[in-house]
Amino acid sequence: MAISQYNVMRTTEYYEITYETPLSNQAYIICEIIFHLEAQPDLATCCLVSRLWNTCTTPILWKKPFMKRASTFDKFIRTLVRTRQHATSYAYGCFIQSLDLSRLSCSAGELNLISESCGVLKYLDFSYVRELKDDILSRISGQCSDLKSLKLLNLPNITDHSLMQIINRCHRLEHLAIGDCINIKNDSFLQLAISAEHLVTLEIFIGNTIENDTFMLITQHCLRLKNLHIWDCGTLDDNAIITMAFNLNINLESLILQNLRNITDLSMKQVAIRCPNIRHLGLEPYEGVTNDTLKVIANYCLRIESFQFTLHKAENISNDGFLMMAERLKLLNKVTFQYSTPFVTDVTLSMLGIRSANNLTYLHLYNCNFTDSSFWVLEKSHPPISDLCLFAIPNVTDDPIIALLRSISGTLTSLQISNCDRITEDVVISGIGRYCRNLKKLSLFPSTDFTIRDLDAIVSVCLQLKEFYLASTEDIPNTIIAPTITRLRNLEKLRIRVNPNLTPDDVSMICCGCYKLQEFFFGRSEYLNDDFVHNYNLDGRKKPLIVLGP
Repeated sequence: MAISQYNVMRTTEYYEITYETPLSNQAYIICEIIFHLEAQPDLATCCLVSRLWNTCTTPILWKKPFMKRASTFDKFIRTLVRTRQHATSYAYGCFIQSLDLSRLSCSAGELNLISESCGVLKYLDFSYVRELKDDILSRISGQCSDLKSLKLLNLPNITDHSLMQIINRCHRLEHLAIGDCINIKNDSFLQLAISAEHLVTLEIFIGNTIENDTFMLITQHCLRLKNLHIWDCGTLDDNAIITMAFNLNINLESLILQNLRNITDLSMKQVAIRCPNIRHLGLEPYEGVTNDTLKVIANYCLRIESFQFTLHKAENISNDGFLMMAERLKLLNKVTFQYSTPFVTDVTLSMLGIRSANNLTYLHLYNCNFTDSSFWVLEKSHPPISDLCLFAIPNVTDDPIIALLRSISGTLTSLQISNCDRITEDVVISGIGRYCRNLKKLSLFPSTDFTIRDLDAIVSVCLQLKEFYLASTEDIPNTIIAPTITRLRNLEKLRIRVNPNLTPDDVSMICCGCYKLQEFFFGRSEYLNDDFVHNYNLDGRKKPLIVLGP
């Protein structure tokens, strides 16, 4: 960026530097420095260097405020109030372009203040903000005409009236996500077809459905759509899916269709033929979708990098279809199976491991009946898996999992093992505790008791852990839990669902020892209560956020 074009922002005005001066040179260099900073504490420190640094850094710091605790949100609101009273040097609300309020407890008054103060919002997440009402969303639609992304989940008070205003007024809207909004009906989706010509991503989650005709109109008029995620397709039929395939054609890159109870091979084969550029595919096929669809996908959608199949209703899909996909999809690197059928067996998983041996980096298996044999094949294939999740896999035992962990130890950074009945603490001690030195995320919800030996094996080897999730530590004395966990110096998130012996002193020791800790969730403690959590979170912003679960 040329110095002559550099703008310095003061309060609500821009002062343009039209000639080169020592001040403009310094401002340009400072902006180049802070452009490479992302962490808010680093940006906040830059604001304290001098007035010039403050002027250059404040717009960047406030562009995307990060708030996950009530005390931080309270300070944010107080700053906006002072701004409204002209008691601050800057109009901070005018800097904010991205705001994530999901899961924060916001009152109607605070939401009103945000809607009045933040006029240049581009990315907005209101998920689970149950106090949000039509009048606030309508006011935002009038002020934030450049809004690009809006996420609305679990909002019982929002109706078609305000959402239609958003769609009408925010002509640059590119991403819309809606789910569990019981008062959002078909009218809003119909308005998308009329006004949302820039829409790139449409996500409709469980709790909201879309009608056939409306779906077809959206795909006909929103020709920039690349990502289409519909989590309840119960109202859609083959006609709608075929129309979508014809309209979106080569633009479509990501497609998720769940609950395909009325969809058959007739339409899904057209999707595969007409949309060859799909990179991510997620399907929940019913009896109408068979191996024929998988074979056409394998022949035409050669750019697929990841797929997710939920198979609990897929009566007519078997190994044959997936073997064809494993043979043809050379770019496949992410695989997710939810449930399996008597016809989708170890052969499928084994062949995917063999054919994708050079690319497979992500493997998630949920409620599947795969057995030891397929995991032995995976171990021999030595794929570069970095993210492995095994959830409710009842027929797999310790030895192949330990061998697999040894095989992929050089690349594995994220591991989850939950509710696998035949996996014991040997996997933790002889597998994780011996080979998984590069783990950054570990989630363990074992079917057997978690012991001192398990915890010691993990903290001795997994020194790079940033996220650690445990089901229970009730069999470990509280005098051992805290000193042991503090050996994980890089820990940022800690979650222990059941730990009845945890005391305030233990919490303090963990938070001090794990100095990078940002969030600590614990539940079912006999010595801790809501008052302790509330007071701890209010006392100092640099402490980790404490969350007390049920």
